[in-house]
Amino acid sequence: MKRRILISAPLLLLAALPAGATKLDLFSDVEVKASNYQHLPYGDGRVSQAIYSENAKLGFIIKGIRLEKTLDSTMDVGIVLQSIGAGASSNTVTAPQFSDAAAKLQNSTGAPYVKNAYVKIYKFIKPNVTATFGRQDFVLGQGITLSGGDLGLPGGRLEIANAWRGVKTDLFFFRQFKTNRYIKLYGGAAYYPASEGLWQVYHFWEVDDGNGAPSQDILFNGLSKTKKFTGLRYVLTQHQLSFDGEAVIQRGSAELAAGGTGKYEAHAFMLKGAWTQNVTFFGQSKLRLGYGRSSGNPGASSNTDKAFFPAFGSKNSGLERKGYGAIAGASLYDMIKTSSTLNGMPAGVSGLNVINIGADLPYKKMLLSVDIYKFRASKNTSGGSLQIASEYDIKAAYAFGENLSVSAIYGVFTPLSLYPSGKQAKLISGAVSARF
Repeated sequence: MKRRILISAPLLLLAALPAGATKLDLFSDVEVKASNYQHLPYGDGRVSQAIYSENAKLGFIIKGIRLEKTLDSTMDVGIVLQSIGAGASSNTVTAPQFSDAAAKLQNSTGAPYVKNAYVKIYKFIKPNVTATFGRQDFVLGQGITLSGGDLGLPGGRLEIANAWRGVKTDLFFFRQFKTNRYIKLYGGAAYYPASEGLWQVYHFWEVDDGNGAPSQDILFNGLSKTKKFTGLRYVLTQHQLSFDGEAVIQRGSAELAAGGTGKYEAHAFMLKGAWTQNVTFFGQSKLRLGYGRSSGNPGASSNTDKAFFPAFGSKNSGLERKGYGAIAGASLYDMIKTSSTLNGMPAGVSGLNVINIGADLPYKKMLLSVDIYKFRASKNTSGGSLQIASEYDIKAAYAFGENLSVSAIYGVFTPLSLYPSGKQAKLISGAVSARF
């Protein structure tokens, strides 16, 4: 009965709208995944965890609603429901590497929640302005500093086409919940399509007023803090070559719980390139290279935090990490939890250097991918080792068409000298993905 109500409500709304170009788009996206993590390092011990997870989305978008009191404006209304859960095994997901991700979701038991609920207005005020209000998907640049992820971002966004000499401009304001407080995110981005490639420059503020309760950052325990991020991205796709580079500067200040103030001075960058070439037996194959780095803190006592650490960068997909390495799931500043620290790395370590070499080799309808990663810390306050881990992943994906695929991953994560044991952690994973 519930399923019929969810589907019929948008249909009834559509039937009540004036005849014309209005239409209803429905889409669904389902991933069923089974993963077995063995011997993950955590502190001085090891943790193993088997996870069966279901990640499903169902969306209704009513498009082309005519706004009669305007000259030529139309509106879309969208609702996207998402369900993330571990099925019958939900009570057994106790490893800190995954319970931490589950705690950030609105619901991790399989019950649906509203991921997106928005109104999108075309030709808003001016013909070249599109406005979106409500909880919406949003990714800034590569997602290093800001991404809605599985929760979406509630707020407003203005897209201004051809604001000046072909430059497209975005202005945004979001108010996202984190732990026990709301954090304000506001700023803008400009996109310039050059003769070769696309340039993007952005700047935004991440404001945590604190609500009277202190929160721990990499270095500071702050009552309130304001971080400012300024980024530059360049994307090029040309014949066999593709390139995606992004650099970010972090500045700001914090009011410390112990009294006084502190400063933020950090940076990060990520460079990714790929070369496509025909390879005997496999056909059109791709070689991928990536190198990224973020700054860290050289000492534990300072009034300047040099560890790059945005609050809402892209880092999770469902209950598991999403990033560099199927096991590590690293961003440029944190990774799967190997300790209780905020960035998941051993105590006193901050900043990450990530090196990735990979290849995609197609064979008929199957795609074989091989990746090698090296992870190194930027700074260690104790002056000790910076070597975190290495990892290699082998993935095979088979497409039954555009809407159905199956995949399998085998990954090996080898802890290096920052950990008391070099025993390898392993992952075996299989997934079925379908969409309509």
